[in-house]
Amino acid sequence: HALLIFSTVYYYESVSSSQEMKQYITRPMLALATMATIGFASQATTVATNSIDSANNGNLRATGEKSSRFDRFMNTLQDDEDSANYSASNRFNSKHSTVNKSYYFSSRQHDSSSSSSFGASINNLLSWPLKFFSSNDNAVLTTPDYSNYSTIPQYYDNNANSMSKNGRQNRKLNSSEPGIPTEYYRPPIVVEHDAHPPPQHDDIHEMVVHVTYEDIYAIIVFLIDATAMGILTAKLGMPALVGEIITGFVLGPPLANFVPFPEAMVLVGEIGLIMLLLEAGVELDVAQLKETGLRALAIGITGTVLPLLVGLGLATAGGAPIKSAMAVGASFSPTSLGVAASALKSGKMLDTPVGQLIVASCVVDDILALILLSMFQVLVLPDPSIIQYFIPIISSVGFLIVLGGSAVTWLPKFIENKILNRCKPDQRELVMFSIMTVMLLAYLPLLNYTKASYLTGAFLAGCTFSQIESAHHQFMEKTHQLMTWLLRVFFAASIGFQVPVSQFSDPYVIGWGFILYLCVAAKLPLAAYVPQFEDVKKGASYNPFIRDRIITALAMTCRGEFSFIIAAFALGEGLLTARMYAAIVWAVLLSCITSPFILLNLIKYFNQKKAAYLADTNPLKKFKKGEEVMTPLFLHVKVVSPVYNGMQEQFRAILNELGLEVIERRTNREGRGLEAMVQTDLYVRDNNVMTHVMKIKAQKKIKRALASVVGGSEVEIMDGNHKKSLYRRRSSQLSSHSLSALELDHLAKEETELLQKTAKEQDTIISRGAEIEKKIEEALGEQSKVEVDVWSPWPWTEVLDTICDHYGLGEEYGEEKLDIFISIFDKIDSDGGGSIDMDEMYQALSNAGIEISDEGVLSLFAMIDEDGDGDVVRDEWKDTIEFYLELKAEESDMKNLAAVAARKNNMDIQKEMKRKMLKDMGYTSVRVPAQHGSMPMVDEDADDDVEVVTAMPTSNFEKSTTESSGDGDSKEDVGMLIE
Repeated sequence: HALLIFSTVYYYESVSSSQEMKQYITRPMLALATMATIGFASQATTVATNSIDSANNGNLRATGEKSSRFDRFMNTLQDDEDSANYSASNRFNSKHSTVNKSYYFSSRQHDSSSSSSFGASINNLLSWPLKFFSSNDNAVLTTPDYSNYSTIPQYYDNNANSMSKNGRQNRKLNSSEPGIPTEYYRPPIVVEHDAHPPPQHDDIHEMVVHVTYEDIYAIIVFLIDATAMGILTAKLGMPALVGEIITGFVLGPPLANFVPFPEAMVLVGEIGLIMLLLEAGVELDVAQLKETGLRALAIGITGTVLPLLVGLGLATAGGAPIKSAMAVGASFSPTSLGVAASALKSGKMLDTPVGQLIVASCVVDDILALILLSMFQVLVLPDPSIIQYFIPIISSVGFLIVLGGSAVTWLPKFIENKILNRCKPDQRELVMFSIMTVMLLAYLPLLNYTKASYLTGAFLAGCTFSQIESAHHQFMEKTHQLMTWLLRVFFAASIGFQVPVSQFSDPYVIGWGFILYLCVAAKLPLAAYVPQFEDVKKGASYNPFIRDRIITALAMTCRGEFSFIIAAFALGEGLLTARMYAAIVWAVLLSCITSPFILLNLIKYFNQKKAAYLADTNPLKKFKKGEEVMTPLFLHVKVVSPVYNGMQEQFRAILNELGLEVIERRTNREGRGLEAMVQTDLYVRDNNVMTHVMKIKAQKKIKRALASVVGGSEVEIMDGNHKKSLYRRRSSQLSSHSLSALELDHLAKEETELLQKTAKEQDTIISRGAEIEKKIEEALGEQSKVEVDVWSPWPWTEVLDTICDHYGLGEEYGEEKLDIFISIFDKIDSDGGGSIDMDEMYQALSNAGIEISDEGVLSLFAMIDEDGDGDVVRDEWKDTIEFYLELKAEESDMKNLAAVAARKNNMDIQKEMKRKMLKDMGYTSVRVPAQHGSMPMVDEDADDDVEVVTAMPTSNFEKSTTESSGDGDSKEDVGMLIE
């Protein structure tokens, strides 16, 4: 623990930029942690040595008895593996547990002496603080002698109809009666006192649940270690669940047996699993499934069938019964959406068309996994009929169609319009969560008792609220932290406690683990379903089509939570032996580590290739000194249209016809339902139109000239016949039509010619933008909306923005900031020559820890360097910074104005909602009073304080209020209605 503290503090000390924090906080903590680590390590070495000697000498009591139980269990499974009727009489009733508790929780010692010694060492090491700080020097933690207790095997009987005294649904059976022992009574660790006899137990004591400080401390240590290991593995590029699972089998029953009440932790983890499926339903994006269409469905179905067939073939070849072989294949069928999406998000590919296709395919994969999970209830039957095989499928598919169809069509509208909108605003959240809870409690038993998986019920309950936008945001906001901890317990306890780590020393397990990895690789052929979203670029060192196929194939090989769930369920039902289960866990763990690691690094590789291609085609690199710099036209095309299948593939044909080359593409949806709108942002290069690179000096001249022409007002010159989207850059965007309306007589000849030249070039850009808009709108339909804007992949302000962010200069644009930039220039100009070149700037800023690119520095110098000699003098730098700060100040003012306008618009919307509410209640001609008692955001008309209510609804009482007092206070009854 001290070493963990040391590592954490050292990390924050290394990344902290505050010298005060290092001097007064982190460095003293490092010193204390170092001393504590040395002291703890010395004591821990002694404890570990003693515990190993103690274990090897056989001082742990009841080891032989419990080992024999474990041997009997292992021998039973091994003998039954060769039996034709393998699963007929050796399974647990599924309604009691999905975890083989007799293996994990009753057999605390393992057949491997080395693992037992290692686990005992860890247990003693972690329990050392409890022993060291014990207040009773004569108290010794021991395992009681089993001879003083009666080892009572308890059986679950399928026909048991009565509850025993302690509340469990079981009864004692004779050894001749059928049944399988699922628990052995194991007395807890007790503290033996020299002078006190053991307490006598009676009925009162049986009703008391006693938890000691040691139990609480152990649980806290377990949760902290699981969190730390999750963070560590995430930093190493692996899913956090890998570290959490490692914590589970190291500290849990498989090794150290340090965690108390493991059954309770598993139960909490299973609740986390239900919450995981509920969250998956709430996050369901129907619009995404509609957009990706049949391709996502084909990838999901094929991706489920291929691993199932490969696993079935491999396990059958290894001598496993057909039912066990099907369980092996099913364990590798689902793809982990969380693992794949995390890697795609890190590589900035989640909102690309191929990223959205992968996410939709994973959703289909998970739904099919729920259907597979329900089929295990049939596979464990001794002689099921043909109809019994189809009952789970019919039940699962039927409920997915009926309840799922309702969840994405009429039911969300009913809940939102008929229930939530009629509640008070401060009660809607409570009502929404109450409805969700009721539906969850109804769907779980409904799906379970109709032979489908109860997890499907949790998924369907969440789906109902996926189409309610407010419900989705509230659920994610309120349950995020709870979900994080529940899933952490699920992976650490429900999965980690079931990892048979002692079996990993068996060559059979390791060998079969690598063989079963072929089931993971069975999804690689899914790349054939990926369509071509982009054309191959001439001169590029990579093919975007091949990139999309490789990334899709690797993303679908990511395994995670569902693989562990299916394998554990199959083990609990008696379909898998301990050795085969260990091999499956080994293969899935390998996939959890290797698949996201390879995927993320391949994404980085392709992104680097893409950036290199864009840099090589930078026209600024091709011009020599004194030449006029020309560059292709770069445009940002924003398309908003209804969602329909195959839309992203259609963009390729449209852009090819227009002669546009895609540089970047992003897609986002406005809404999650069937009627959602999708926004596609296309960043393209138009090689058919060439534009001049305008220097900073020329931009300043145009801006000053326009300001003087319009009387010095900071207004935007716009052509009323064209859309505003082409006029975002105020410094140079104007057309000949708008210029002709201005008086240019008082301008100098040079300024007039510059304005006319710029306007002529803008005419070409505007005409091209109008052509693109018209073409795309015709192809996508009348409901689509297209906006075209000028865009630059290498903005000259990028380096200056990065400098501001690095030094925390804030949003104040005054003389102080100008002086800072001038001092930066002086520091770069170390020889005092009064000029700097690109290499000097790049090297100096990089050495200062500022992350910049060669292209950013090149663009900045291209805009500043007037004579084209490659050097920037001090005066050029100062003029550029002044112009930059001026533009930033104007941008800040525009943001403030937009914020004020948004607040005014929001107030108007609120007033309209209040009017509509009163109208729905039967009131007409309503004028809502202004809200007093708070500072007004904007000026409003004076008559807003007057309220008139007419046409009151007929009711048992006839009362109307036609006019309020002049001070704006409304009558009590209408005021209550408005509230």
